Amino acid sequence: MPLLVALPFAFLVLNGALIFGNSWLFPHMAEVASVAQLVGVHMDQEFLDAVMARPATGARDQLAWSVSHAQGILAAFDAGEAGTAAAIDMDAPLASHLVASKYAAWEDRVDAVRASRQERDVYGAAYTFDVHQFLFGTLVPVVILEASAIGMAALLAMCELDERTGARSIALSSPVGRGVVATRLTASLIWALTMYAAFAVLTFGAVAALSGWGIGPVWESSVSSLFNVVVDGGSARPFVTWFDCSIGSYLMWTLLLGSGFVALLCLTVQAVLLATGYSVVRAAVTACVLLIAPLGAQAACALNGWHVARALMHVFPAPLLSVSGQWFTDLGLRSFIPLQEAAAVICGIAVLWCMHPVLRRMWFDKDVA
Repeated sequence: MPLLVALPFAFLVLNGALIFGNSWLFPHMAEVASVAQLVGVHMDQEFLDAVMARPATGARDQLAWSVSHAQGILAAFDAGEAGTAAAIDMDAPLASHLVASKYAAWEDRVDAVRASRQERDVYGAAYTFDVHQFLFGTLVPVVILEASAIGMAALLAMCELDERTGARSIALSSPVGRGVVATRLTASLIWALTMYAAFAVLTFGAVAALSGWGIGPVWESSVSSLFNVVVDGGSARPFVTWFDCSIGSYLMWTLLLGSGFVALLCLTVQAVLLATGYSVVRAAVTACVLLIAPLGAQAACALNGWHVARALMHVFPAPLLSVSGQWFTDLGLRSFIPLQEAAAVICGIAVLWCMHPVLRRMWFDKDVA
């Protein structure tokens, strides 16, 4: 139990360390925020004039250079050609058809971003890739895993308490025990999601305060800025989402999807507990294997060029969390359909929710009251 009390504070210290480790970005983020406060986030001559009017600093000079030399890959990017190449890489007809359909839809999104001139938004200027990876590739998955760990630890701790007090047999066989199992799952989910909200507010609130972004207009900059790219192996493609997203709305949607991950991971541990007869050690080991194994499997698939299998691995939590900075984009060869990450989380929660009654009946099929 002391561990459950200490975990949130330990995680907050970890988040503080991550923020401190990336604090070199804050002067550049603050410079962007100061200019955006005056003239908005769209890079035009007025924006460049506002930058040049700022006091001379290294961050100001870097911003001025990046804005005056702004060139992205979106203008010359051929989404149709990328889709054709991706479809060829898929060695199954159905997978090839799905990927071709996905890229046909994504090509329309690329054209829409070009037409709306969203790529002229500044985001983080020359440091956009670093800022994006810091916010969405580092802090988001860390917050998700921290909240999930707290929820899973609460479930395992309550089961361990049953074993130590001898209440395990009651929980496995009596009507009262059946109700307690469901209550514990609900309590752990509520606690995990509460911690998730707290971690998100404190962590991203600290970043907003320290970087100078606050609640200012810089959050309205499009994530599809020409400075933002998706690096996949030795290639890069523009960061184009399936729907228009500012930095603020992208953070909102990402955190919302993250809450689904928290629920999914807690439900996974509860299912493993039921399947292992509430053995804490076996449940913990089994859950770790189930959650981590797909990450290694998708890496092996990528190395061997098994693209269909690799995309299939990206319906599991760990591989999807590893690309959290690319959520709501095409995900390249990691997905078959648009928004596969959201579909995977929703389907995963639905499957586990339906599995729980079956697993409960396996162990709670005898009334002894």
